[in-house]
Amino acid sequence: MTQSDAQPVYFVRTGTSSGYQTITVGLENLHRGNRIVCRTARGLEIGEVLCETQSEHDHGHGRWIRNAGPEDELLWSKLLELSQNASDACQRYLSDSGLPDVLLEVEPLLDGKTLFFHFLGEPTDATNHRVQQLADVYQEQVSNSDFAKLLEHGCGPGCGTEAKSGCGSNGGCTSCGLAKKCKSGPDSH
Repeated sequence: MTQSDAQPVYFVRTGTSSGYQTITVGLENLHRGNRIVCRTARGLEIGEVLCETQSEHDHGHGRWIRNAGPEDELLWSKLLELSQNASDACQRYLSDSGLPDVLLEVEPLLDGKTLFFHFLGEPTDATNHRVQQLADVYQEQVSNSDFAKLLEHGCGPGCGTEAKSGCGSNGGCTSCGLAKKCKSGPDSH
């Protein structure tokens, strides 16, 4: 494969702790500052394009899925907001369990299911053995949030039913679009 046949590769900032990935994008042409959804070794993430690279090292660490849309950005901002509250609950769990570790944050990925626990230093073996309990505390906190209920049920009673014909917005509201609950109106099928 010649240099001109190679797929473009970009450095992309991902994650809450600003990790960097190289992302292949096929025929897509991206620019600095573009927000994208990409699949990395960690999972499905939102990233920000930093620059194109000609470097041969680190190729294939991730691939572009699509440019991030309003639904992706809304979901990501809500996941980060929920993560702050749930991280506090996880730290309380550690403290109440008598574990000395300091949890800096719990980082969700865009799939809403994959979590990364970031500690100050290496966590103790006792904490490592309770990671599933920490994940359960996190998930319980998130599942009780208004946003989780919105994603599950839509924006209001009867939303998306034939009787209600959706939210009244053109194509449905963003939250109902994420929940796949809304109908755009009486003509939708």
